[in-house]
Amino acid sequence: MTKAPQIFDFIVIGGGSAGFAGARTAVAQGKRVAIVDGSETLGGLCILRGCMPSKTLIYAAEVLHHAKHGKTFGLDIPTAKIDIQALHKRKKAIIEDFASYRQEQLGSKDFTVFRSNAHFTGPNTVELDDGTELKG
Repeated sequence: MTKAPQIFDFIVIGGGSAGFAGARTAVAQGKRVAIVDGSETLGGLCILRGCMPSKTLIYAAEVLHHAKHGKTFGLDIPTAKIDIQALHKRKKAIIEDFASYRQEQLGSKDFTVFRSNAHFTGPNTVELDDGTELKG
């Protein structure tokens, strides 16, 4: 016997920045929203592998550049160098902080979160890895 599909106003596939923004907008309009995300860690590309990690590294490079060229500003910083292990530790901590925050946001009762991959079985229907059917 097949279970009846779960019905939502919106089904968002992906718990990253764009998906979360869309889900939050729909919830603000009083809609019932499902978020489906099959990744190991919630957060999406921006938090986990894109914006946040790269900006952390870029900012460190900018600070190093300014330190090495401090004489322009009347500063003498003769031994400015990168500690690559400390930099990667900081990058990892930032990613974990943002991913944890996103997990908290998605844990609110405003959304129904499914930790699964999904594929479309029709124009308004998706099926999850375990066979659960969602209609939106």
